[in-house]
Amino acid sequence: MRKKYFKKLFRALILTVFILSLTLTVLAGQAAADLSVHFIDVGQGDAILIQHEAENKNMLIDGGDRWNWVGEKLVEYLNQQGVEQVDAIVSTHPHADHIGGLDDVIHNFEVGRIYDSGRVHTTQTFENYLMLIDEKDIPYHTPRTGDKIELGELVFQVLHPGEDAENYSLNDASIVLRLEYHEISFLFTGDAEYQAEREIAAAADNYLELESTVLKVGHHGSSTSTNDFFLKEVNPEAAVIQVGEDNRYGHPDAEVLAALENKNIEIYRNDLQGDIVIETDGFGYQVLVSREAEPRAPPEDEPAEDEQKEEEKGKDIEEQEKQEEQEERDEQEEKEEMEEEVKEEEKEGEREQEEEEGEREQEEEQEKKEEAADPSREADPDKVNLNTADHDELQELHGIGPAYAENIIEYRKEQGEFQTIEEIKEVPGIGPATFEDIKADITL
Repeated sequence: MRKKYFKKLFRALILTVFILSLTLTVLAGQAAADLSVHFIDVGQGDAILIQHEAENKNMLIDGGDRWNWVGEKLVEYLNQQGVEQVDAIVSTHPHADHIGGLDDVIHNFEVGRIYDSGRVHTTQTFENYLMLIDEKDIPYHTPRTGDKIELGELVFQVLHPGEDAENYSLNDASIVLRLEYHEISFLFTGDAEYQAEREIAAAADNYLELESTVLKVGHHGSSTSTNDFFLKEVNPEAAVIQVGEDNRYGHPDAEVLAALENKNIEIYRNDLQGDIVIETDGFGYQVLVSREAEPRAPPEDEPAEDEQKEEEKGKDIEEQEKQEEQEERDEQEEKEEMEEEVKEEEKEGEREQEEEEGEREQEEEQEKKEEAADPSREADPDKVNLNTADHDELQELHGIGPAYAENIIEYRKEQGEFQTIEEIKEVPGIGPATFEDIKADITL
């Protein structure tokens, strides 16, 4: 009898030791996640918070639209995550649905530096954003392909845009970043569309690393982005779409969703799952969402509520839906009014620009006539003569390197002497922005 007792006791001890050793082995293999990427639900817009807990570093990529509730949510969300300082803000491009809520962030947190595409927009939202950066005296940078943005130990590779950012649409001039953290990587694409994706994919064939674990789908899942050739190069395991519920653009596009599904890519969407957080230790990752994509059916054996409670619940839901519909209508009307104001501002800006261009053309025409009437007039010796300057002299101009200097000389050989200084904008690589920088230093 005692022999059987000790035999059972011995077996129980062996089993306990085995379970304990197994538990310790599993726990030892689970390193704490110290990198979190938050795809914040800001409706129809982008806002991504990146936190590296080991160094207490925070980066914000974009800031949603200009609605009051967006800015308020961003500030509240960052406070909930324990953010005291935003070490870096990346404004991928100047559309309102990406920079609209940044004013609230800049007002409420100390910001270390700002990275911007450098593209100018004519809206009041963009103007307010620039004025606030200037007012706060925040360091401002325009990164280009091949640059790196460092956030402590984290290094973000800049894949786009290149030096010719002025030649792209605002969407295609989006800053595109890739973050590699040990074995897990993220690709942040802003609103990059076909042209940008084509150039990035082409560079990936030569020198850029593009394959990434997680893809932030470009332009809210629009059909203009996430082209097959680009998706093939990225080859993600998971894709996040920052999109507003029932938005009027029809985002995300059905073809984009089908392309992701056909490649067995796990899809996460703000409109269906709210805030989406990806936590990683650099070797594995988990995805947390603030709400389920679809309502879960109750278990079959779960007792049903009585009819009265069910009826009351139905009335509450119906009333809530009506209230939400009214809020959506009010929000839509407000948005349409603001869009009309923006359009008027843009038209006014275009009219002013046309008037300025007309005045410049008249001045240049008058200058040409004066030069023709007085051939003895000499060029200003303190300025660079576009028709006679050599490589070295041309490179004295701001922003003109060896390649652009060669382009100017080649243009001169092919087209003859420049007739006006503004003609330099026809030289490949030299756009309106470069012309504005050098026009005071050039002559004919």
